Amino acid sequence: MKKFKELNSKDLKNECDVQELGFKKTTELEPFNGIIGQERALNAIKTAMQIPQKGFNLYLCGDIGIGKTAYALSIVNNLAKDKAVPNDICYIYNFDNPNEPICISLEPGMGLEFKRDMNRFISSLLNRLSKDLTGDMYEKEKKNILDRYDSAKEKIMKEFDKSTFEQGFKVRNTKDGIYFSPVHNGVVLNEDAFNVLDEKTKKYFEERSPKIQEQTLEVLKKLDNLDKEAKSVIEEWESNLTTFAVTQCMSDLKIKYKSNLKIQNFLYSIQSDVIKNINYIKQYEEINNKNNIQDKPPMMMPIPRMPVMKPWENYRVNLIVDNDKLIHAPVIQCKNPNYYDLFGKLDFETSPTGTKTSYMLLKPGLFHKANGGYLIINVRDVLSNAPTWEAFKRVLRNGELSIDSSRDIAQPITIASLKPEAVPIDVQVILIGSELHYQQLCSMDADFKKLFKVKADFDDTYPRTNDNIQKLARYIAFVAKKNNLFPFSASAVKEIIEYSSRCANDKNRLTAVLQDISDIAIEANYICKNNNKKNVTDKEVKQACKTRSERFGKYNDNLNKMIVDGDIMISTNGEKIGQINGLTIMMNGDLSFGHVVRVTANTFIGKSGVVNIEREVAMSGNTHSKGVYILSAYIGEKYAQDIPLSLTASICFEQLYNGVDGDSASSTELYAILSSLSGIPIHQNLAVTGSVNQKGEIQPVGRSDR
Repeated sequence: MKKFKELNSKDLKNECDVQELGFKKTTELEPFNGIIGQERALNAIKTAMQIPQKGFNLYLCGDIGIGKTAYALSIVNNLAKDKAVPNDICYIYNFDNPNEPICISLEPGMGLEFKRDMNRFISSLLNRLSKDLTGDMYEKEKKNILDRYDSAKEKIMKEFDKSTFEQGFKVRNTKDGIYFSPVHNGVVLNEDAFNVLDEKTKKYFEERSPKIQEQTLEVLKKLDNLDKEAKSVIEEWESNLTTFAVTQCMSDLKIKYKSNLKIQNFLYSIQSDVIKNINYIKQYEEINNKNNIQDKPPMMMPIPRMPVMKPWENYRVNLIVDNDKLIHAPVIQCKNPNYYDLFGKLDFETSPTGTKTSYMLLKPGLFHKANGGYLIINVRDVLSNAPTWEAFKRVLRNGELSIDSSRDIAQPITIASLKPEAVPIDVQVILIGSELHYQQLCSMDADFKKLFKVKADFDDTYPRTNDNIQKLARYIAFVAKKNNLFPFSASAVKEIIEYSSRCANDKNRLTAVLQDISDIAIEANYICKNNNKKNVTDKEVKQACKTRSERFGKYNDNLNKMIVDGDIMISTNGEKIGQINGLTIMMNGDLSFGHVVRVTANTFIGKSGVVNIEREVAMSGNTHSKGVYILSAYIGEKYAQDIPLSLTASICFEQLYNGVDGDSASSTELYAILSSLSGIPIHQNLAVTGSVNQKGEIQPVGRSDR
């Protein structure tokens, strides 16, 4: 039979020797801010970060407060230093299809330069055209052209007037049209004079009038053709002026961006568009000249009733990602982003004339800004909304992102809008979440494992080795320096190490939740300051631990008081048959504590076997019910090999009304049943816990992964 060693209180604690720490105060140590004892997770992070192939994104999981996000951030910041700065991203107007803006990728800094170049081009072009198309030289040349055609028209009218006069008619050319009056004996007749003519003379004028009208139509056609020709000549002349002006203004741009085909096509489209919209440009210049602020007081300025079209607004550049200030690849950490924060959006402008938008209102998302680098995001932020998660996967799967503003995720109705050209996306994503989220995504989403091929799993504890103890001491030095705390003595560090082991629930391990260490150090410093001390010692740390427990100890104190007052019946003296004290763990926020509960068993002849009263009333968790079934199996194997077991045993956790779970009570329940069956009493000054297997072996108390 295997012998078990009886433990004493010293066996439950691993004392730390202050002398072995090797320092007197934390000011002697080099501060350390990093992950301690997580080699497996750290190797996974480094592996994922160094594999450039598609799908090797990283999933980080572990308890809150371990520092996994900060560590991942430090890793990618170091890796980003060795990666080149990604290109700038611009959108320009698509003259062939205005609803589909064109995406342009330029070297870092060139996006801003291109934007400024186009702004300077627009300003230069408008100034040049303002002089060429509205100045004195322009008006003089235009007048010369019109004068030539007016002379030609005048000549035609003189010849026509001479011809009609010889035929007995006088031409009168007015703004309302051409009129004819009969001429008799060299005198132009009015209506009264015409009426007194003899019939033969009247008949002559009446017969000649249709022919004169035919001649008039021919003359009018000639005049109209001359007007059209004059207009055409002026337009061609203006077009030549405009073409020359545009060519001069953008000559440097064509040379500067000759290697970029998209920009070259953009510039040629602008050249054609300026000529096509020259009348709008002239109209704008005329209004500007009339409304010149320098010429008129502000209250006297006329306001145009209708907005003037500004075609040059389509020549501007929308720089959505400017990497001019970056010195390496970007590292973006998302904090509660929504759909549009991640993937960008298209804004709308509302005015008295209505709602409108344009490619200049395209706004970037975090994916755009992280392009060519790293994106750190919490899984809850992308899983909180189904369209966000689907879009998130689509970007990683396709390696491109198009700002989709045709659909508002908050509205069921789609809105007709722009469809910008997709931006190629090369981002390595670090997704931070829980183990539960990871398992759920693996089982429910077929794309997840393809997109996140590396998992870094941070343990909530790590081995209590000398090396890890030294790192923990250096971390305390870091906390003290960062928060301007007093120096911590070696005895204070020793006490924090003991506190770390208690948090880990294992004397041979330390908690990886460094936030707890930081909190207790800050609180100990507060106590030290209130006591007018300059160094934190073990006394302040102990006081901080005690104060921390007291803050969350209301429930524990109330339970203890109820035991003392007899409201909760617990026997601590004498012996009882079928009655034993069990131990349960109570959770209350940041504090967990042990609580004694009476377990009783009644046995009698019957065929029901072991009856778990908690399970019968639906107060038993799955693990507790499993433990009861296991002890039932053990009793059956032990006592029912030859004859059927005619036994009914009822088990109850007395005065426990919140339910019970866990299989650690199965050995306690077994002792109570055996006591009831045998009539052997149990000492009531004992409280026990621990699970039993089907072979009757008592299993270690603790988590199943230890």
